[in-house]
Amino acid sequence: MRREKIPYRQIHLDFHTSPYIGEIGEDFVREEFAGILTKAHVNSINLFAKCHHGMYYYPTKIGTMHPNLGFDLFGEQVRACREHGIRPIAYTCAAWNEDWADRHPEWLVVDTDGLLGHKKPFDRSFGAWRSLCYNNPEYQELLKEEMKEIYDNYHPDGFWIDIIQGQDCICPHCSRDMKEHGLDPKNIRDVKIFNKISETEFCKEFYSYLKGLDSKLCVYFNSHPYELDNGLNEHYSSREKRQYFDMIDIESLPSDLWGYTHFPIAANYVGKNEEEICMMNGKFHTSWGDFGTIRNQNALEYECFRAIASGAKVCIGDQLHPSGRLDSAVYDRIGKVYERIEAMEPWLTGDEKVCEAAVFITVSAGEVNPDRGGTVEEGIHRILTELHIPYDFVDCKDDLEKYSLLIIPEQTRLGDTGKIESFVKRGGKLLVFADGGLREGEFAVPQIPAKYLGESEFDVRYIEADSEYFPDVPPMKHVLYSPGVRIKAMGEVLAQVTEPYFSRTDEHFCSHRQSPPKCVSTGEAAIVRNDSAVYISAPLSSMYCEYGYSVYKEIVRRCIELLCPRPLIETDLSGISEVYLRKNGEKRILHILSYVITRKAKRLDTIEEKFNECNKYIKFKMERRPEKVTLLAENKEISFQWEDGYVRIPVEIQSGYSAHVID
Repeated sequence: MRREKIPYRQIHLDFHTSPYIGEIGEDFVREEFAGILTKAHVNSINLFAKCHHGMYYYPTKIGTMHPNLGFDLFGEQVRACREHGIRPIAYTCAAWNEDWADRHPEWLVVDTDGLLGHKKPFDRSFGAWRSLCYNNPEYQELLKEEMKEIYDNYHPDGFWIDIIQGQDCICPHCSRDMKEHGLDPKNIRDVKIFNKISETEFCKEFYSYLKGLDSKLCVYFNSHPYELDNGLNEHYSSREKRQYFDMIDIESLPSDLWGYTHFPIAANYVGKNEEEICMMNGKFHTSWGDFGTIRNQNALEYECFRAIASGAKVCIGDQLHPSGRLDSAVYDRIGKVYERIEAMEPWLTGDEKVCEAAVFITVSAGEVNPDRGGTVEEGIHRILTELHIPYDFVDCKDDLEKYSLLIIPEQTRLGDTGKIESFVKRGGKLLVFADGGLREGEFAVPQIPAKYLGESEFDVRYIEADSEYFPDVPPMKHVLYSPGVRIKAMGEVLAQVTEPYFSRTDEHFCSHRQSPPKCVSTGEAAIVRNDSAVYISAPLSSMYCEYGYSVYKEIVRRCIELLCPRPLIETDLSGISEVYLRKNGEKRILHILSYVITRKAKRLDTIEEKFNECNKYIKFKMERRPEKVTLLAENKEISFQWEDGYVRIPVEIQSGYSAHVID
């Protein structure tokens, strides 16, 4: 059970303000500031003590107070929040600090190309800051002095410490520490490993330091604690790092770097753990620092309601104008969402996810960009979400007891398989793709109904599914853009492989793309099943991520149906709508979101439209017949049916989001 320490309705108030801008905070009025936040139903805010420019917003003995700030802005903001019951959190940053980069160039990161500060000369691109090495002991001591100064003067409820993210530093301190860990600064893979080690060691050191100041402080480091990680390298795993966090903010502004699949993938990884999680998006059209824009109302709703449906709190990012005045139009929009969330909180607090499937993570810490995730994970997330199958991403240390289906995607590396074999023995089912679970040329789990013969020599292959088992797959040979592996079937064959005439080369090619399939199948199995598992020789997860071919999703849907004929959830909702099922004691809370993600510009996705779902149904398993079903927003009881262990509810959605409480 989670500790429920953090509020649901937060603001992250950026204030990265150049020293070349004057009259800082001239329009700040304490009562107006607090009044706007209160009217918007905000109950927690991250306030800037120091920014990436290295400017402090209070009188400091440590660094440089903004030269054009004439009063204690940070202190007045904290005071305003205290007077109105809003939790103040102190923001500061570690790696990015322009002022200290000027004053202490010896603290700059030295990357593997010899670039100082991890920033090219004359670089004026968005988000380009000079980086200091947070592993430098002199710098660490100064950071501790700064944090003690902030705590002693203002006693915030917590610290939000930004940019603890390894940047391939090989400065003398990092090179020395790498060698002490048996790593080689000349080896880029070792440097990447040390990134993870140094992040964890910094978090450990400063978590202990801050808790020594006040054990009640809520401490967070922006160090990607939600980074996908299979857990095989426990000394530098995400799991190891998360010991030093009181909560997990998943920074995810979907219209920019992150995209709309980033947050749910991260939430499905860390949301099952003890730490509370929070979704951090932004009021911006794109991302941080996008002055003069406001998030579409429907996009803001979707992102925030998806967060609470995923068991997360909400933190909306804003940037305060140099004048110190909040934009009331922004907070009017935020307030409409936060008012609805506030009304729902009694049903949200202490809830837990109801889930049937577990998916193994394919990557180790540091192998993928934590802001983008892996292709395999994104593909399987898209498939399962569109099929309305609740799932968790799991690592090799996670318990599998609560799941009925375990998915081992392509590229999955396994450690000890004892948990998996026990899972199958108690009746759990396996769905395995391509080389998932392969170890030293053999499948590590004996229940997989296939013998590995090697990788395909072709650039593409084709799959022909048996219409008896796949009645909704058009009866033809469907291309596999990634050919997968060759196998010998050790069970019942459900689909076969057909090879192309040849792979496309500069000399041998046909038409514009891949060569067509031969007329006769090779007889080689593509999908095989036994009583415990279904095996698919193609990497359908990554192919669905790359190509979105609906046949791949239909194949997975039918394979899961064969394995689990009594699913947790059954519905005729469209793939656009998302379904989340949670429990709170004896109650079930069903969240349905129907918003349309569209690409209306070359560089980003957004949401402007809602999708109406009419005359639909959803049913899900419960231990016993419920007493009533209530539409939460309307506080209105609706009819339902109870049959064979399932409660069936009619669905009519015209507002984009609905929540049902099942007592």
